[in-house]
Amino acid sequence: MGMSAGGSGGGAKSEINVTPLVDVCLVLLIIFMVMVPRKVPEISVRVPPESKQKQQQKLQQETLVVGLNKEGGLTLNRNPIDRTKLAEEISRQLEVREKKVVFVDFDDDAKFGVAVEILDLAKQSGAEVLGIMKNKDKKVPDSLRG
Repeated sequence: MGMSAGGSGGGAKSEINVTPLVDVCLVLLIIFMVMVPRKVPEISVRVPPESKQKQQQKLQQETLVVGLNKEGGLTLNRNPIDRTKLAEEISRQLEVREKKVVFVDFDDDAKFGVAVEILDLAKQSGAEVLGIMKNKDKKVPDSLRG
């Protein structure tokens, strides 16, 4: 690298001499290693003392799902329920909840008039948000496929 043997003498060399570059980099590395403090200051953190009382965990509440099948049968969380008792059961369960959400899961063959009445009944019982569930597991009939 540093030496070339023989040849035509006086012209400029096209080779890069990297020895001075390496020397400068090593000197800079040594300077930075000396200047960096060896001991990093510690960060003090205050941790609150451990509480003797157990924290009360919120009870996991099952979401309210009202189902309507094609025969007109109603279910609340997959349990059959009479239509006359549905409103009071929904309002009773919504009283203890922070989020007043009711999901509805209607069969595709159910009567739409009954479905709308169920939605109105849930809203009157105290539901602030109504969600409609879609069952992805249902098979699409061959006559509807394109």
